[in-house]
Amino acid sequence: MAGQTPGHVPPRAPNPRRIRASDLTPPHRADADCLPRHRGLPARSALPIPLPRRLLSIAALTAAALTMSGTTGVAQGAAPSPLWPRGIDVASWQHPGGGPIDWTAARASGVSFVIIKATEGTNYTNPFFVTDRDAATRAGLVVGAYHYARPAQPLSTAVDQARHFIAVSGLTRTAGHLAPVLDLEDTGGLDPRALAAWTRAFLEEVESATGRAPILYTYRSFWTGKVADTHDFAKYPFWFAIYNNQATPGWLPGGWPNWALWQYTSGGTVPGITGNVDMNVLCCTSTALAAQADGTRSEIEKWYAAGGPTQAALGAKVGVENPAGGGGRWQQYASGLAFWSVATGVHGLYGPISTKYLGIGGSNSFLRRPVSDIEIASAPGAQQARFQGGWIYWHPLTGAHEVHGRILQTYLSLGGTASGLGLPTTDEYSVPGGRESTFQHGRLRWDAATNKVTTLPAAPTDGVPPAGPTNGVPPAAPTDGVPPAASAERG
Repeated sequence: MAGQTPGHVPPRAPNPRRIRASDLTPPHRADADCLPRHRGLPARSALPIPLPRRLLSIAALTAAALTMSGTTGVAQGAAPSPLWPRGIDVASWQHPGGGPIDWTAARASGVSFVIIKATEGTNYTNPFFVTDRDAATRAGLVVGAYHYARPAQPLSTAVDQARHFIAVSGLTRTAGHLAPVLDLEDTGGLDPRALAAWTRAFLEEVESATGRAPILYTYRSFWTGKVADTHDFAKYPFWFAIYNNQATPGWLPGGWPNWALWQYTSGGTVPGITGNVDMNVLCCTSTALAAQADGTRSEIEKWYAAGGPTQAALGAKVGVENPAGGGGRWQQYASGLAFWSVATGVHGLYGPISTKYLGIGGSNSFLRRPVSDIEIASAPGAQQARFQGGWIYWHPLTGAHEVHGRILQTYLSLGGTASGLGLPTTDEYSVPGGRESTFQHGRLRWDAATNKVTTLPAAPTDGVPPAGPTNGVPPAAPTDGVPPAASAERG
């Protein structure tokens, strides 16, 4: 690929996903469903000039394919619907000899969007990225940027690569710009569990920085074989590479309920571009394309604009949106705040529950991020909010208190606020040999030696938190950058 040090031979994935016309090395084996293009570094052997990106056609699954036959176009037969917005993705390979792409001609041919390689690893930047992005934008195309992943240990390399990508591609918070893309088709020698952790760290860094849900690109056999078909990423928009000569991509791996983009061939030809190019469609209307390309509003802003009782209770926006501790984004409002991450969605908190949450440490605390808005609890007059690491309950008579861990599991199994225990009157606190929470009509005690929770009768001091720090440790400061909501009252 252009811009790399001559003779550099990076490690190679056993089945490079996309053999892009842009930056190709020949694949070692073909995937029966898809021979994805490789968007990685230049040819792995020290060749004086890079080989065409995709040296093998999708149909080349026989021994003849292994003779490095030339790329063929889309096979005669079924094809994606012509009503679906059509797009391409490019890298430095589309600039043989450093020549430009005629983006006006590409747009006139019916191409609606282009996704351009921006970076790879922590050091490589596509030298044509900015020029292509700006010229394609002027030609009227929706644009996007992708990063070719180089997973490695330690997992902090994921954050390093994400920051390099963002530094080059920008925050994508403009009109006509698709969300950032992670191109994952190389394990870097990581096992499925470590590779999933690396991928999560990269994606969460990007979403925290940009406020947009990044797109994940991969292909079926890589995901099922190298990432153990984990379903942990099914909430991220999915760009699926599969060259099956069919009208639809077929079944999706990883628990994805649908696909956002489909790369259906690497053998396309487009006016204004020299050589073959990857062809894509977006699901599944021009309206959907416009929505996905709306970078002017973050996920929190889109949620707030949709309206609803929670948004009304929050009041007017205060200040600007920022990254939240623990990942994702937060926004303060006159009477509360909202948190967002891809994993949890957007949820708003206000009143005593938001004050309690921030007092514990917000999204930096053991509660992590909210997974619900303020809800009506079973007990009359009570409210609750659920978090990744526990729940907070509030009632005018008992105040706001958190319950988490094994004690929360037991409390919920007994019926929660509708149980005979009633509402919590303390946060969880330390006792000899374990932890305990006090409720209106009893206590729940966790024994560290047995890992069991026992129901105990009410004590004379029920309703009065024990002296000392809440939860057995000093509360974490609200270092996620969220000041307490101005109008929130303490319970």
